[in-house]
Amino acid sequence: MARQVIMTDRVAKPKVPLSNAVKVGNLIFVSGTTPYTTDHKIAVGDFKAQMRQTMENIKAILEAAGSSPDKVVKVNVILTRISDFGAMNEIYKEYFKEGNYPARTTIEAKLAGKDFLVEIECVAEA
Repeated sequence: MARQVIMTDRVAKPKVPLSNAVKVGNLIFVSGTTPYTTDHKIAVGDFKAQMRQTMENIKAILEAAGSSPDKVVKVNVILTRISDFGAMNEIYKEYFKEGNYPARTTIEAKLAGKDFLVEIECVAEA
């Protein structure tokens, strides 16, 4: 099975050793994606802005891999504050069609970036 590394300039270039995504066969594995803009800025303390930026970053990575949010089958959401769960769901619904929601796990945990409020990874079909 061919393995293809996916990188796009539509998201911030990782400062750590990872690929935006890896495509193997018909599956795309998107790395944990953070709320950085392409110039490595972040909306400090603003969960909704961070959630939207993270989802836009995922969308850009999926498109670079030849996929889209409609083809996502599994999502893992990491929140630093579980109190943002409701706001996360409201924005999340803007990116996935009702009746076609992917399987999802949401957890509360500390993240590598001290100002990150959310990080999301997913698996999609090509």
